[in-house]
Amino acid sequence: MSHKKSAKNVTPDTDLAAWCAVLSQSSVVPEVVPPGWFTVSQLAAKWGRSECTTGERVKRLFRAGQIERQDFVVQLQQVVRRTPHYKLK
Repeated sequence: MSHKKSAKNVTPDTDLAAWCAVLSQSSVVPEVVPPGWFTVSQLAAKWGRSECTTGERVKRLFRAGQIERQDFVVQLQQVVRRTPHYKLK
């Protein structure tokens, strides 16, 4: 496979520098989760049950329309992810 240079004579190093500049500007900022919203992990810890059991119960309650679900962007250890949170109606 051959690599062609663009008309701008961009070297791989300047190409990489451009990528790094764009990537560093695109960082995601965690959101502030309003009071009353909890993750399955938080609910499991408070309830004293496993995340698996808690997750199944939460799914059932959500399908029954007893709780609301909303995704928030939060910091999880060293990554920022969109994570489902639940709230009683």
